[in-house]
Amino acid sequence: MATFLYIDVDAFLASVEQSINRKLAGRPVMVGGLAGERGIVYCPSYEARAQGIRMGTTVAEAARKVPNGIFLKGDSHTFEQYSRRMMAILEEYSPKVEKISADEACLEISGLERRFGSPVELAQTLKRRIWEELILSTSVGIGSSRVIAKIASEMAKPNNLTVVPLGEERRFLAPLPVEKIPGIGPVNRQVLNEMGIKTIGQLQTIPEAYLVTLFGRNGRKFAAYAAGMDGPLIRDFKAVRSVNRETGLAEDITDTGMLLGHFYYLLERACRRLRSLHKKAAGLTIKFRYNDFQQLEAYSPISPASWDEKTLYPRIKTMFLSLHKRRLGIRFVGVALSNLKNTASDQSFILDRTEKNQRLLESVDDIRGRFGFLALTTGRTVMLEERYRKTVTGYELRTPGLSQ
Repeated sequence: MATFLYIDVDAFLASVEQSINRKLAGRPVMVGGLAGERGIVYCPSYEARAQGIRMGTTVAEAARKVPNGIFLKGDSHTFEQYSRRMMAILEEYSPKVEKISADEACLEISGLERRFGSPVELAQTLKRRIWEELILSTSVGIGSSRVIAKIASEMAKPNNLTVVPLGEERRFLAPLPVEKIPGIGPVNRQVLNEMGIKTIGQLQTIPEAYLVTLFGRNGRKFAAYAAGMDGPLIRDFKAVRSVNRETGLAEDITDTGMLLGHFYYLLERACRRLRSLHKKAAGLTIKFRYNDFQQLEAYSPISPASWDEKTLYPRIKTMFLSLHKRRLGIRFVGVALSNLKNTASDQSFILDRTEKNQRLLESVDDIRGRFGFLALTTGRTVMLEERYRKTVTGYELRTPGLSQ
């Protein structure tokens, strides 16, 4: 029987900030936006959560509730660096490490007792090393399946360890609410609640065939999870389905040229990510939100699929100008590239002109990788210098993830 260890950093973004600046330890830290700016809190520390702050709380509301709170934008490259260092530690102990997210991983630890002791001893070793080297507290769950280990880790928050003994899986799950099952969100929970099914124990009594009738293929997954067994993997991080780049704006913008500059910058970031994945997009979505919170979106198929911002931008410009008919300021813009297609890295058979363009894009990515994203800028984005501070990772926009 396999044994799995699921490890999750407590309040990752806020904890990284507290690790970098130890003066913030024990204080209510909120990552997402600066006090006085509009926006939402992406990650509150546990000290902030104790005062009623949750992910998605507006910065304005958080500032009212926690006047002594520390509000930070955060930096995605710093978060990525901490994530890589944590994963490197985990890989020293198990050859089978599944990265679930930047701050979560599931390790198969079967047969490692001789080298590292019991599962509990190994968990304590990992927790200690991550604390000593990164100053990050972690919650750990141990069980006979990935899903049991994951749910157990959630029961251990913050900074604890939960072990579900073999044979106790169904009993452990039974009293928990159905939304503890991965994939059962608000909509599926409501369906089940309306049937009188509120706990996983009640879900365990429902035949799999009936769950399939209700939820399609997900029904099999829910049945397996409720029994403490793994269906499909919790998440396949290698299957990237879309690349999104979006940001809130510190001030409403009415100037069309400035708005298009933001769209082009987001598109540049998204296309660079596509090329790093060796994928092209066959679908393009733009969205923007007025200051009265009306949000508009438009989608366009792309044929042939592309990873070139110069090719995709005219489509974005056309879509935006056809949608933007109001004389109100805009407070949020976003770009999404979807329907991704795998692309071979060696395409010597393609036309000369296309091949030269591909080499140009590779050169641009290489220069930006070595000297910073703003080592090369275009006329379409140069006006952003008026609004944003330059960093090695790009313009310091309001959304921490934009430097990816």
